[in-house]
Amino acid sequence: MESMWGQDQRAVRGSALVVALMMLLALGFVGAALVLTTGADLKIAGDGRRATQAQFAAEAGVQEALHRLAMAAGTSVTANDVTFDPALRDQSVPPNPDWEARIYLPQGTTLVSADPSIVYAPTVQQAAQALDYAQTGGYLTIRHKWVDADHDGDRDAGEVVLYDASRLPPENFASGGPVEVIEVSGFRGQARRRLRVEAVRFPFTPNVLAAISSDRGVDVRGNVSICGFNHRAATPVNSTLGSAPPCSPNYNEADGHLVAVTTTGDIVDRRGSSDLSGYPAAIDTSSSNPFYSLAQALGVTQDIVDEILAHADHTSADTSPLDGITCIDGDARINNTTGSGLLYVKGDLDVSGNFTWKGLIYVEGNFSITGTPWVLGAVMVRGRSDYAFSGGSPAILYSRDMIRLALESAFKYVVLSWKEL
Repeated sequence: MESMWGQDQRAVRGSALVVALMMLLALGFVGAALVLTTGADLKIAGDGRRATQAQFAAEAGVQEALHRLAMAAGTSVTANDVTFDPALRDQSVPPNPDWEARIYLPQGTTLVSADPSIVYAPTVQQAAQALDYAQTGGYLTIRHKWVDADHDGDRDAGEVVLYDASRLPPENFASGGPVEVIEVSGFRGQARRRLRVEAVRFPFTPNVLAAISSDRGVDVRGNVSICGFNHRAATPVNSTLGSAPPCSPNYNEADGHLVAVTTTGDIVDRRGSSDLSGYPAAIDTSSSNPFYSLAQALGVTQDIVDEILAHADHTSADTSPLDGITCIDGDARINNTTGSGLLYVKGDLDVSGNFTWKGLIYVEGNFSITGTPWVLGAVMVRGRSDYAFSGGSPAILYSRDMIRLALESAFKYVVLSWKEL
């Protein structure tokens, strides 16, 4: 007959087996939970990594859009067997409210829009290494910021939002450069990030005092027409004061008018049939008038001016047209040349013939004119003599918008706002 001791031993062993099985089962649950948690963590980490890569792709798209908006027209690049000008810009004055640029990745087909306001532009990326922000069938878009001010649902030209750093608030409908809206989606696998970025040209503010500003005296001879009224950028070439049309009031803005000629105290010697007009007067020779440096005239810091001049498009007057930034280190003689932008001469400047310029002319030395030059923008002459400007039958018409439009290509775009959609 089995003893009580043997029975107790079997009971203990049975209980230990049950406990061991329960512990193994618990460890199995813990292991399964760890496997599931690890798998979820890996999936989350992978999704996060792809989301970050998609974000980087979208940001790269924004950078391409900003770069191409800032480029001057006339460059040629070849990408994916397509040769094109990468510059993107609405050439309309005032800005076309329906303008839109679409950057896409070509796959053997060049897209063309039937709507002249919409421009398809191939990406500058090579297809084999392209980041997914310009996928097949999709595109990055650039539009002007627009507000339906009159609530009629129509995109009117006067409803494009402009940015003028001299105004408060700077966003307005009257002056400045258009605010550009960039919308781009970045992809990586199933991850997607969509950005909406508002940008504008570096908001420099033209800051001149007259159609002609001189640090010395001004000699106006012959049939010279000088107008300080603020002209539209669309004023036709060879417009002169007193003609009807196209000068005042046909091509004048509503505000922003200046005097025709200002000096820092020296006289303005008018001779012949010179025609000067401005607001509040045609001439201002007060000794309290300042003469601005180029940096002050552009409303930027000197280091920005140094950077602009260091990367000038032209360093001599031997070519025509002289578009962009022209910086001449010394004296210059220019005859029958056209151009636009900034003409900066460190010495004396002598122009003649049918010289035509749109933008700002800044002369550190003396400035003399013969023939029939025509300038839309402004002239600033530091001069080394009392009579820094002499003329034949030229026309110099002040235009704030023309200075801004002609010089803006020298400035990059800056971001005003950045939002994930």
